[in-house]
Amino acid sequence: MNKSFEALRPFLEKRARLHHLISLLNFDIETTAPEQAISKENDLLAFYDAEAASIYQDPEFIRLVKAAKEEGGLNDAQELLTDDFLFEISYMEKLPIEKYEEWSKATSKCVEMWKKAKNASDWSIVEPYFTRLVEIKREEATLLALPHHKTAYDAFLSQFEKGQTEADIDAVFEPLKRFLIDNLDRVLENQSKLDFPALLPHDKDQQAHLSIGLLEAIGYDLSRGVLRETEHPFSDNVAKDDCRVTTHYHEDDWRSSMYSVIHEGGHSIQFQNWPAYQFDNYVNGRASAALCETHSRFYENLIGRSRAFVPTLLGLCKEHLGGEFGEMSEEGFYNLINQVTRSLIRTESDEYTYCLHIILRYELERDLINGKIEVKDIRAAWNAKYKEYLGVDVPCDAQGVLQDVHWFQGSFGYFPSYALGNLYGAQILAKMRKDLDVDSFIAKGDLSPILGWLREKDFAFDYLDPKDWIKKVTGEAMDSRYFIDYLQKKFF
Repeated sequence: MNKSFEALRPFLEKRARLHHLISLLNFDIETTAPEQAISKENDLLAFYDAEAASIYQDPEFIRLVKAAKEEGGLNDAQELLTDDFLFEISYMEKLPIEKYEEWSKATSKCVEMWKKAKNASDWSIVEPYFTRLVEIKREEATLLALPHHKTAYDAFLSQFEKGQTEADIDAVFEPLKRFLIDNLDRVLENQSKLDFPALLPHDKDQQAHLSIGLLEAIGYDLSRGVLRETEHPFSDNVAKDDCRVTTHYHEDDWRSSMYSVIHEGGHSIQFQNWPAYQFDNYVNGRASAALCETHSRFYENLIGRSRAFVPTLLGLCKEHLGGEFGEMSEEGFYNLINQVTRSLIRTESDEYTYCLHIILRYELERDLINGKIEVKDIRAAWNAKYKEYLGVDVPCDAQGVLQDVHWFQGSFGYFPSYALGNLYGAQILAKMRKDLDVDSFIAKGDLSPILGWLREKDFAFDYLDPKDWIKKVTGEAMDSRYFIDYLQKKFF
């Protein structure tokens, strides 16, 4: 037993409790708080965020972390956590707590103004706040820089995908981008020969009942979670046995909420199935962003849009939405949930074009943080890339540069994780198929063997760094050919 690490536990418990409180506040702001209360709650959020950050400046905490590292005898989780703490201590030594709180308030204000700008579809409302936020993030990048970082953006990428650099991402994304763009016309030509049933409206109440059925079908434990409505769907591991899901409802397209629910439910299924070992060693939640997106998109696409899952989904739609689903064929339903279009909205985009939405965001945020473009240019650059990659004109700001919250909450470096999650997921599915008759279980609507496999061979190791995790799960390094092969088989 490492005595110094054991002496750290009161600090670790305080840190866990503060993050629990921060998550509750954030969930309230995003789902329940009245508009006039949001500024005050954001101030409170910034206060507790600063309290959590101040732990890394506590002299006794710093002493114990360094002593634990020197003492040795740590298990693998404790070793990783101690290294993370040493990095955070180094970072906070460079950043006065007053400035940290100022930055947190600026971020909360930017999110608040983004909501107003999106509702008004007016970029100018948020532009000055976003300009300030980018200034802050560029300054922060210098504090986060490590010796192997070649660019400012590397510093943020490593916050979400430890060990990855933009050179690594470029090497994966560039051939994937070329494949997707070069074959889009071919996929659309194939789609033009398919039969698509009419897409009829369904009210929010019907869709809300369907959402509960969907969560139960994929294995989300509602005794340890809830479903709420929000502007931008998300999920959160608030605490052990408290993993929350949100969605939004578009009455003119039931598919939007259906796949938001399955996606966010996939996130929380991962959270709900972390072993006690991770909580006991405070590494629950250490999984990289791409690891988390792997599991949300695994459920959303590899299961949720599969041919084998159609009977389950169509049955739920018949039960909760009724109407046209009583006469709809399984083939027609399958076509509807896999329809490929040249779309504007990332969260509504199809499985084939989705990565193009991610890659263009990655390229823009990379160049923005690296100073190759400025905030005043980002709107035009966004519109130009949508025309070039997807062949669409952006009609308004709400459907363009304002559609996602990520940049406005300072989450630069997160977007690549969505596409990396697709790559990891296809690779994991290929490995899983060697052990399980995956399609047979999906077709029966029994996903428990799949969850059991993930719990034992994947979730148990989610606290590892990404390169170590994918090697542990599949026996090899990340390989994009699995995802490309998957798309070819499905759409060509």
